[in-house]
Amino acid sequence: MRSVSRNIILILCLSLLLGESGGVRHFADAPILNAPPNTYFWIFPQSTLATGISRQQLHWWGEDKDGYVGGYLMAFAPGLTSIPSPDTLTYGYTTVTDSTVQFPLRTSNAVFLVAIRAIDNTFGTNLPRGASIRLTPQPYWDVNGNGTFDGGDVALPELGPAMDQKGATQRFPIKNSPPAITYVRDPSNPAQNILPPDTTFTVISFVWQGSDPDGDETIASYRVALNDTSGSGNWLTLPPTATMISLMVPRSRSDGAGTTVTADVYGGIYPSLRTLGQVTGLRLNGPNRLFVQARDVAGDLSPVMSQPSASKTWFVKKPASRLLVISDYQKDDSLEVKRFYRERFREFAGGQLADYDELDIRTGSPAGKAGVLVPSLSVLNPMFVYTLRLYDFVFWYTDQYPSLTVAQFSLFHYSTTGGKVLYTTEFASANDPGGALRDFAPLDSISSVTLPGPSATPWAGTTRVPKNYQIVPDSSDGSSIYPVLNVDSISVTGSPRNLLSVFVRPLIKRADAGYIYRLQADTRASSLSPYIGMPTVGVLRNDKHFVFVGFPLHYLNGRANGGQGLAAFFQRVFVQEFGL
Repeated sequence: MRSVSRNIILILCLSLLLGESGGVRHFADAPILNAPPNTYFWIFPQSTLATGISRQQLHWWGEDKDGYVGGYLMAFAPGLTSIPSPDTLTYGYTTVTDSTVQFPLRTSNAVFLVAIRAIDNTFGTNLPRGASIRLTPQPYWDVNGNGTFDGGDVALPELGPAMDQKGATQRFPIKNSPPAITYVRDPSNPAQNILPPDTTFTVISFVWQGSDPDGDETIASYRVALNDTSGSGNWLTLPPTATMISLMVPRSRSDGAGTTVTADVYGGIYPSLRTLGQVTGLRLNGPNRLFVQARDVAGDLSPVMSQPSASKTWFVKKPASRLLVISDYQKDDSLEVKRFYRERFREFAGGQLADYDELDIRTGSPAGKAGVLVPSLSVLNPMFVYTLRLYDFVFWYTDQYPSLTVAQFSLFHYSTTGGKVLYTTEFASANDPGGALRDFAPLDSISSVTLPGPSATPWAGTTRVPKNYQIVPDSSDGSSIYPVLNVDSISVTGSPRNLLSVFVRPLIKRADAGYIYRLQADTRASSLSPYIGMPTVGVLRNDKHFVFVGFPLHYLNGRANGGQGLAAFFQRVFVQEFGL
């Protein structure tokens, strides 16, 4: 009986499977719909997140049970608690699962909603990373970024079913962080900051660096004030790009000013300065201090930075003369040389230039290096260039180690924009780094040796010139003869000498210049002759704006052997050539 019962049950089951007709039942095709992906943040907070800064590193991932995730849409906006319906957010397309987000704070505090939607592999359009995607009124690639579906935009009908319909969201409370200002390290001397020299004339450049924990791009502006920060009217607001500025006072304003004066503020370098405004209260012939402060987009201010720092001083000298004398000289007799030149300037043109302004660019420096009164190379242009332009004339004298880099930056700009230069030097080396001489002086080159000897002699050149030897005017232009100069037998310290030791190298002029001086031929016995010919030592640029003498002028005040004295030479240069 049990066997029969089991057989009956089996037959009934087969009947149900095969159907009444005795064949296999056919089911109609039913396509499986795509299942959209799901998106997840890396955090699952049970309450509101702690307040953070506006720069956040975000992570997420997506899962798709019937395929794989090929990309993501990401958007963020302040003040929302959820994705709006309809979704009016602007999304950015990406294929990565992490990003550093800079929330655009415009107030001190805000809460931003971040929304991310995963996209699965059924979406076939190849989008570039960062493509702007909008979902209303239909999914489309907003190619022109104007927030409206119009010509040139790309419709994305496949995007809707391929993306996470709900999306992952997370709210981020953000508090603005105030900006900060720091000094800038000097590239030419990384152990020091770029700070103003302790003494300047009425042109001075400042540099600083702003930063913000929320991103340096959130700095909206800077502001500066001179000496007094107590009143809002003392501050000048600057654009966020203005991290190097120059304060300048034209002579037309400073010459008639009292103890204080208004300074113009510029950004950029010569010849592309741009006006930024003015600051009041620059003290003439007195100490000064510049204050700088940054403001970010949320309105928060940085601590005030002082330039120079509290432990340093910055003294501004009021220009008083049409002539600036630059001492690029650091020998033991430097004080006597300064006194010598001051006396010579009293001896011509009624002493009009005797009370010249002076700038010692070698103070506190090793040989061949710029001194503490020279600004950093980073701000030589514009600061030093425009300092020279405070004057009609510049007399620049050097020892055997001239500061060629400083001269290169400044003298070319100065002498080609109306300034007039007398430059006197000697050269211990013929090395001309970067072609500095050709940049600022009317020279093609200088000799690789000092005064050349005869080919049969064992020396390449000499540095010895006898006393009373003449510096002879060049006679190529008979209508324009310079006064005869003579190697003085008495030094500026008052000691007698027979031979002068000096690094004289013959000059080779440029095509736009002419020779004005040569060293006389050597008249000693041929067996003792240290040099040959009449080496060229003086050049005048054709426009009469630059005189170059390759022989230190303070050696050339002798009156023996036809010497007319240095005052006669100064008369010729400053009155006849420069138009004093």
